[in-house]
Amino acid sequence: MKKLALSLSVSLLSVAALAQSNDVVVRERLMGAAFLDNQSYALLEEMTNLYGGRITGSESNEKSMQLLERALDEHGIQNHREAFTFPGWERREDSATLTHPLQRKLRSIAMGYVDQHPPFEAELIYIGKGSADEIPSNSQGKIALLAANVKLSQDSIQAFATDNGITGLLLTNRKNGGQLLARTANYSGDASPIPIYSVTEEEGRWLKRLTESGEKPRVALSTSSIVKDIDCDNLVATIPGKISKKIVIGAHFDSWDLGQGALDNGLGIAQAFDVTRLIQSINPNNHYTIETVWFNAEEFGLFGSYAYMERHKDDKIVAMINLDMVGNPIGANAMGFDSLIPALETFSKDLGGFALPKPVANAPWLGSDHMPFIIQGIPSMTLNAPIQAEAVGFYHDFADTFEKVDREVLSKSIGIISVLAHQLANDQNLDIPRLNQEQTIELLKKAILDEKMKTAKIWPFGTE
Repeated sequence: MKKLALSLSVSLLSVAALAQSNDVVVRERLMGAAFLDNQSYALLEEMTNLYGGRITGSESNEKSMQLLERALDEHGIQNHREAFTFPGWERREDSATLTHPLQRKLRSIAMGYVDQHPPFEAELIYIGKGSADEIPSNSQGKIALLAANVKLSQDSIQAFATDNGITGLLLTNRKNGGQLLARTANYSGDASPIPIYSVTEEEGRWLKRLTESGEKPRVALSTSSIVKDIDCDNLVATIPGKISKKIVIGAHFDSWDLGQGALDNGLGIAQAFDVTRLIQSINPNNHYTIETVWFNAEEFGLFGSYAYMERHKDDKIVAMINLDMVGNPIGANAMGFDSLIPALETFSKDLGGFALPKPVANAPWLGSDHMPFIIQGIPSMTLNAPIQAEAVGFYHDFADTFEKVDREVLSKSIGIISVLAHQLANDQNLDIPRLNQEQTIELLKKAILDEKMKTAKIWPFGTE
């Protein structure tokens, strides 16, 4: 009996050692293939060259998704679309023009959810950050210029119109060099109460000087863009596991329309594609199912990821990895889920020479596709992976173009994300429970996100 017990123990140890050895081999193959067999760089180049930016609802968005579908099909990766409708916006012809003391069309763009209106002209006033003591008493009927880094909400925009009689807003950008940061006026999908335009830092500062000079500058605004419902799709790829519980890898597919969306979020599109392709090729037989989702309409308010969660809220989702402008990985973020920290620390250690130099962070943030998962209590994570410093001024703008993508950094990130997904998908002892509503609320409050979400009208837990 003792010999039998000893034999069984030796056999079990041998099996464990073999499994560990196989795991090391898979990690090494994933990291190596990420560099030697990078196919996403060429895919992203073709997508951006042929179709440009991928604003949701556009022909460019649809053709880009068709290209990605063909690439998945070529590698035998199961994929399907999931349709949804959201309160969208279509950019048409918009203009902001200085008419006094000289005639000059400003370098500007209408913000998302600015609806069509008759052209009008008015005196321009400067209101700084928009606080009550900065708004002059004679603001009725005037267009107001705001300083950089002002956080707007539907309520604050409405207050400018209702309480102060302001008829339009110009929002100064935060970086020089002609930056125009495209974004929405709100995340609720409602038409903005008054037109809002993004203007460059340079022209914003010039306009401010004009208001201070006594010239009483005048600006004309014209908007033909429209708020309308848009039908679109998320794209979902699946690597079936031994069980139906799944690891979700998410990346938003859409971009703004000014540039090519190569960094935001062409990086995520490319990473999600190659991670899925490499795992399918090198280690397709995982314990958990791996589901990769390219979400649409993220830039308008995370509508694609909310639609996915509504459809899949009863699925057994173990964890979510979000890929949004992931550059050079230097750390991981457990997004407030304490239970994720040990797994992420082990993952970093197992990267060997690519081990992440920074400790695991544990701070959730708003504005990307992990939030609908966090709201459902699903353990979610991302990487601390900055893009090159000079590129920060490019996203959402004309200069977000393919040549900014670093092939070596892209390959490194793909290897690291592949190892993370592989380890999560094959750790049968993974202990990262889904939070209940009370625990989720506590997580968001601890991160001081609850008030921000309420201001933005995206707090989903009632008036508690």
